[in-house]
Amino acid sequence: MTFPHLPGGLGEMASFDSEDDGTQISTTVWESPVPEGSAVDLSVTVVRSERFTDPQAFHDWLVPWQERPAEEAAYEATTINGRAAWLGRDQVLWLVRPGLGATATVDATRIDAASLPSLAQAAHETGSEAAATAK
Repeated sequence: MTFPHLPGGLGEMASFDSEDDGTQISTTVWESPVPEGSAVDLSVTVVRSERFTDPQAFHDWLVPWQERPAEEAAYEATTINGRAAWLGRDQVLWLVRPGLGATATVDATRIDAASLPSLAQAAHETGSEAAATAK
C-alpha cells in the first residue's frame, strides 16, 4: 500500500510486520520527540486475510483486535472510495478490497484528525497484487 497524502509535521518513520491467527499485519509509525520521550504522530496498519470478505467483516475483526477502550472505539459509518468505512475521533478504517484492509490513527492532540479521510482516499494498493486485482 502507498499513502501519498500524509499530514504534515510527522516525525521519524519505523515499520514492522507481524501475524495474528493467519492475518498478516504491516504497521508503519511516525514518532516525534516529546519531553517524556517520544509520541506516535501517525500509525498506519495494513492487514491481509481471506476472512475480510466485505467491509463489515474487516470492521468486526479489527475493532476487537485493537483492544481500544470503548470511548476510543466509537466510529461513525462513512465511505472511502465508494466503499463502507468508519471514522472515529482519531482513526479511520476501511476495506481496500476483499482480503486487504487498512487503518490510520493520529495523535489528535498534535495532528489534525480531519486529515484522515483524505489520507484514506488517496491510499492505494501497489505491486503485483494490485495489478492482478485490476485485471
